[in-house]
Amino acid sequence: AMTNDTLALTPETLLVFIDETGNEDYSDPKNPTFGRGGCAVLGADYKRLIKKPWRKMKREKMGGAAKPFHATAFEQSRPSKKQITAINRFLQQPFWRFAAMSDARTELPPGIDGHRAISLVTVNFVRKRVATYNNVTRVALVFEASGRGDELVKRDLDLANMNLVNGSGKHIGVEGCFMEKKYMEPGLEVADLIAHTAG
Repeated sequence: AMTNDTLALTPETLLVFIDETGNEDYSDPKNPTFGRGGCAVLGADYKRLIKKPWRKMKREKMGGAAKPFHATAFEQSRPSKKQITAINRFLQQPFWRFAAMSDARTELPPGIDGHRAISLVTVNFVRKRVATYNNVTRVALVFEASGRGDELVKRDLDLANMNLVNGSGKHIGVEGCFMEKKYMEPGLEVADLIAHTAG
């Protein structure tokens, strides 16, 4: 079930942060796209690889760790060379990242809309990642809460039937949650950056 909790982290949880970009009905004439981007990391490595370096970068280069990061606003703020370099340096950290995009020209099978198609690609990414870890015991999908999109996420991501198997052949449970931007969770801010860049 999708909940709105804070993250209950175990070291063996594969955390997947996911953000959407565009409109699933391709209704924006300037940018008729829909997609998702995100990042994934083991619970054991989240603080070291994403949380601490991201907050440090925000503190030193983005006007403070307590200031929300929105990729769109950042891009419109005419970022300095130092800020862009800092983001690129952060992105050298060894964590998974993914993006899947579609646009008004994407040919979709009958009965499959853009949201469902991108959801299938997202699940596929997670399935492939889980298979590379022998010790993963759970997967936590963390979606940026969007109000409008949350119902579609529930429609298209059937957590109970994802059928994820880790590298040791064990079936892995999946939980999902929505988190609001105001919590400034570093993984979600990074997902926003990746989704926006892909879009």
